[in-house]
Amino acid sequence: MNTVDVTTVLVALATTCTIVMIGLGFLPFPSRHASIWSGAFATAMVATYLLVTADTIDSTILRAAANGPILCATGLLWVGLRARRGREPVMLFPVIGVFTVFTVLLALTATTEWYGLVFRLGFAVGGLCSALAAVELTRIEKSLRDLALPTIVATLAFAGLTVMLLVDGAVRLIEGDGGQSEAELIALRSMNELVAGIYLVCALITLLAITRGGDAPSSKASDLSDFRVVAQDRLDRAKASGDQWWSIIDVRLDDPSELLEASSGRAFDRVTSRFADDIRSVMPPEADIHALSPTQFVILLPRQDTAVRAILSRLLERIATVTDQQAIPVRLSASIGVAAAPLADYDLTRLCASAADAAAHAQVSGGDRWERAVFAS
Repeated sequence: MNTVDVTTVLVALATTCTIVMIGLGFLPFPSRHASIWSGAFATAMVATYLLVTADTIDSTILRAAANGPILCATGLLWVGLRARRGREPVMLFPVIGVFTVFTVLLALTATTEWYGLVFRLGFAVGGLCSALAAVELTRIEKSLRDLALPTIVATLAFAGLTVMLLVDGAVRLIEGDGGQSEAELIALRSMNELVAGIYLVCALITLLAITRGGDAPSSKASDLSDFRVVAQDRLDRAKASGDQWWSIIDVRLDDPSELLEASSGRAFDRVTSRFADDIRSVMPPEADIHALSPTQFVILLPRQDTAVRAILSRLLERIATVTDQQAIPVRLSASIGVAAAPLADYDLTRLCASAADAAAHAQVSGGDRWERAVFAS
């Protein structure tokens, strides 16, 4: 296969991967990391178009500059993984800035002997970002670990290729071969583009799975099972010691479907994130909190009746507080159901069901309130 054929295949792969990532990943599941990864694929796609254009007009400078955005895409993969894990700063602008400088330097040195050095340094930074991305992928949740394996292998292979390229440059320097221009490195193009194509496909498999959530439902089911085991054990010990001051609290964000329709997916994510933060800020450290969904939480609260009322009033007030940084400019509210443990003989299943019924009744009654569960005598 000749160089033009490899470049054409790379253009097709980059374009397809970009369309799939944006269409099946970012648009239906918008998030900060998904937008960064979509940008990475789009950057790689633009770079491949520059390669084709450079071949068409026989421009050495344009062909050299196109390597910068391709290397930048590897950095953006790492940045997106940091953003997903909540690491700050995510290093977005430093990565873009560094590879922008390399793009300019590659273009300026394309016809000089300095190009080989600049190209290898840029490749080294790209390889470092690739290795860091592999480290981030090893920390991903177990449910997605298998899907991350192709990209872990691809990122490590890219890092290995970087080492080989640096060793080759060092050997040339020791032997006194001098520098290399872009034209003298033309033999590496087919190999680089082939590796880039494999990298794109592997990255698409992993990043699309991560963006769409992978096996998240089974993880949530496992978390619920853990919560039930811990909560029922606490209730059993409270019953044995005669401790009556335990309650199950069901907290639900009012009108979640309307909020989602009135906002973007990203804005709604910020609303639910604040909802969760409000609950965790108000509830005491001894409370066991479990998210049934982003808009519904169940809580085991060890507090006397008067303290429970004060906590719930404070929670409703906090949720309803409108702030300047609020993602959706409307007053939020919640509906809460409360089930006291002694009234259901400390049975967690009955308590959760009764608290859910009370929360549903509070929503039907207009929301922004809490209701006590009623047990049949």
